[in-house]
Amino acid sequence: MFRIIYILLSFFPAIASAQSATSFSSSIRSPQMVLNEVWNDPPVMRLGSDDILTFSFDEMSHTYKRYTYRITHRNSDWTLSDLVEIDYLDGFNGMPIEEWENSVNTTQLYTHYTFTVPNENVALKLSGNYRVEVYDDEFREDIPVLRYDFSVVETKVGIGARISGDTDRSLNDGEQQLSFIVDYSRYSVASPASDIKPVIYQNRRRYNAVSGIKPTYITANRAEYSFNSRLIFDAGNEYRRFELTDPNSTGLNVENVLYDEPNYHALLYMDKVRHTHSNYRDENGMFYVNTLEGYGSPIEADYVYVHFALEAPYRKGGSYYLMGDLCNGDFNRANMLEYDKENGYYHISKLLKLGVYNYMYAWLPDGASRPMLAFSEGNFYNTENEYMIYIYHRAFGERYDRLVGVHVVRYSLERN
Repeated sequence: MFRIIYILLSFFPAIASAQSATSFSSSIRSPQMVLNEVWNDPPVMRLGSDDILTFSFDEMSHTYKRYTYRITHRNSDWTLSDLVEIDYLDGFNGMPIEEWENSVNTTQLYTHYTFTVPNENVALKLSGNYRVEVYDDEFREDIPVLRYDFSVVETKVGIGARISGDTDRSLNDGEQQLSFIVDYSRYSVASPASDIKPVIYQNRRRYNAVSGIKPTYITANRAEYSFNSRLIFDAGNEYRRFELTDPNSTGLNVENVLYDEPNYHALLYMDKVRHTHSNYRDENGMFYVNTLEGYGSPIEADYVYVHFALEAPYRKGGSYYLMGDLCNGDFNRANMLEYDKENGYYHISKLLKLGVYNYMYAWLPDGASRPMLAFSEGNFYNTENEYMIYIYHRAFGERYDRLVGVHVVRYSLERN
């Protein structure tokens, strides 16, 4: 059975559209971006600081490939800005990735590539959104195999925010409402209603990001965003979690680990539809590569086929998808669960590097662009969610969106 699953999966590329890292090739795995060696910090650098972003990924072979990366400046909605390279870059674009290592003592052979920004070849001159695209010179020089999205902030405004489970639509039901204030008393904003562009992410997801909202109140020094129905979010539930750091033993939520030559397979315990709030402490969908093998380095962590299963009745009119950074946050065929009619459950397998992972199941109706968590995970007002508020500013006549403030607020009943 395992060998058949492996053959089927090999035909589906890991295409994705996560907020930070997206692979467009089935041979590119585990892309990550780490700020100042803190794995779960948001990918937001401070302009003019010593901040360093480290980018990494695995290519599933021991054959060196010449990869190059190109940096572009982006607007608040991630479309290309009107700037040219000399405006936002100090140095050279299109440089090769020169740091790489082959995996050691792993059943799945891979080469681990890393590079940093800034580095001796390039530095960033302006705030705003940036995209790094990685190209395989031996494949196509015009089609990226991987991309990373991150931001650079020049802090000019203050941001205050609060989250409440008591929303304009419900009282302690399944929603959370965000309110925030932008203080520009030390920064010149001629037309706050039109020049300030807030963008809000819940748990760093893009599919339900909020933009294009106008302030509720404006004074000489600040803009307030409150009592806005677009700032009401489904609360969801805490992410599910499994830990697999040793291919020869089970970890949290792992029922069994088997070796079916030439691959390891990890069987997770059967998940069930959740009708109550989970008390698990989660990482809001992120994953952390880790292994107990050898010295625990990134090139010693093996890859394992992880088998997920959700016990749920068959539902028409859409599909269940695996959700989280482990599948780059996208809802495509590679992340869609299949239904086992004989045994009455949905299932999917993913090739993952050893580590600690968060995940959820989401229902996507046919033709819809936004998934629903209610059918598999539920919505509970007391879920501990993270909200990131990005404040962009484009004054009249400017050619790009400055990022002038970033604020992270986390909802917890202990703090609200």
